[in-house]
Amino acid sequence: MMADRTMHAYCPDCGPMPVSHAVERWNATVDDWSATIFAPLEAIWNLIRPAVAWLKPGRLAPPVFGALAALGFGTIADRPDRTTTDRSRVLWEEAERRGIAMREFRPFGLPRNIFFATKNGDTRVFDGLPRPRLAHEAGLDWMDDKGAIIRTFGRAGIPVPRGGDARTIRQAEAIFASIGGPVIVKPAIGSRSRHTYMHITTLDALRHAFKKAREISRRVVVEEELPGFVFRITLIGGRIGGIMRREPPHVIGDGRRSLRELIAAENENPLRKGPVFHAIEVDLAFVAAQGHSLDTVPAANAMVMLHPKVSRSFGASTTEVEDVHPDNRELFLAIGRIVDDPLIGIDFMIEDMARSWRSSRCGVIECNSLPFIDLHHFPLKGPARNVAGMVWDLVFP
Repeated sequence: MMADRTMHAYCPDCGPMPVSHAVERWNATVDDWSATIFAPLEAIWNLIRPAVAWLKPGRLAPPVFGALAALGFGTIADRPDRTTTDRSRVLWEEAERRGIAMREFRPFGLPRNIFFATKNGDTRVFDGLPRPRLAHEAGLDWMDDKGAIIRTFGRAGIPVPRGGDARTIRQAEAIFASIGGPVIVKPAIGSRSRHTYMHITTLDALRHAFKKAREISRRVVVEEELPGFVFRITLIGGRIGGIMRREPPHVIGDGRRSLRELIAAENENPLRKGPVFHAIEVDLAFVAAQGHSLDTVPAANAMVMLHPKVSRSFGASTTEVEDVHPDNRELFLAIGRIVDDPLIGIDFMIEDMARSWRSSRCGVIECNSLPFIDLHHFPLKGPARNVAGMVWDLVFP
């Protein structure tokens, strides 16, 4: 599991990785305005970028970061350690296997994930994950915006849930009324399901969820709640690196044992002792809403969900899937062409990945420009995928 635990106070709406609400809201506000304000600068940058890339400015990174470290503005790490995130760790370890010298500059008092990597005299500087030189990055301005995902993909014929983003509670109520069923309410900008509320069926619940989501984002997405599982599809350079099913905390009934007994047995699974997977946390209200209690004895093979958060920190599990319908693979590649970026994480909801999206109630619920590639390296079930290797193949072909 990721080791860079934040120092912010615990927030039940953030979960185990709390963030500063003021900082998150400020970042979301900046994201809202930056695309318009900096559009002229972006156009100029796209014109001069080939010339800048030809000069290979990355070669300045080692002496510059070395000087900053010598002056006491930070440190340089040449190996992953206990504070390294899983995403960076798998990338770092794969770099070492390939003879790529990867380093991290750790400035004091500022966010991390500032890396530089060198192979055969070619140095790349990157934030989180490296990108190929002169890569198309048209989607970087909008792919992390959940409201933009609904609008852009909807116009392109990509399946998305009904809904939209709202700045006021009145707008949110209008979207809720148009959907006419259970909805999900979440910040338009954000990750890790922070301040996300599911199974909203009443106006009172909608207003509460809207208020909570607004704590970290000026805009709030209200969308229909699709059935099925969330699948994470990671695209690397226009190719599918992995398709992983994210499963909420759950147990499978055997017709004999109660939920209490099934949960206790599953939590004894040695893979749930960390660092990747953790014990199942139970949301009693969520369980009760399904008509169950801890004394319920589920039927054989019946799946009972125990918590609405699809997060490993809450006891969620993952399965790397291999049985994927060809229509779905083509859909994901089409999404990659629309976003036009070399690194894309797609969250897609569908009940059965082996069944075509054309005959399913399904849709894209969000995209991520900095995908957690480590998810494919450490599934609870299914084959591991070396997505870090695909990233390095893209950057240093």
